[in-house]
Amino acid sequence: MVLAEVLIEKLNLKQKINQLEDYLYRIVDSDVTLADTATTKLLGLLDKYRSHLILINKINNDTEVSIGGSKVSLANAIIIVKTTKCKVDLLNSLIETEEGVLEVFSLMEQRDALLEEYTTISNGLQAIEWSTNVD
Repeated sequence: MVLAEVLIEKLNLKQKINQLEDYLYRIVDSDVTLADTATTKLLGLLDKYRSHLILINKINNDTEVSIGGSKVSLANAIIIVKTTKCKVDLLNSLIETEEGVLEVFSLMEQRDALLEEYTTISNGLQAIEWSTNVD
């Protein structure tokens, strides 16, 4: 199994947990037997989710990647990608401000440069996620 598959499983587990939590809160006052069954299943899913998070965290910290000539952990590379995305989103908001007094073309150039960086790093991370084997 590769890291990307573990990440997909983690997302699927999170969806199941959310659905089961919603179900549990709907039935908790009306059916004790179903509520007990749902609680047991929910606790099992949470344990499995925790295991996935721990495995992902270990791999992200142990795997080194190159970004701009520097070696960083995959965990730090993910942080870099997320903050770059936040910068892109901020610049997009400023560009779309109707009554703004900022230089839109300058903001667009900055945004485009960040988007290029974001895309390059994101694609690199995806390649690593699909090629990193997990135990």
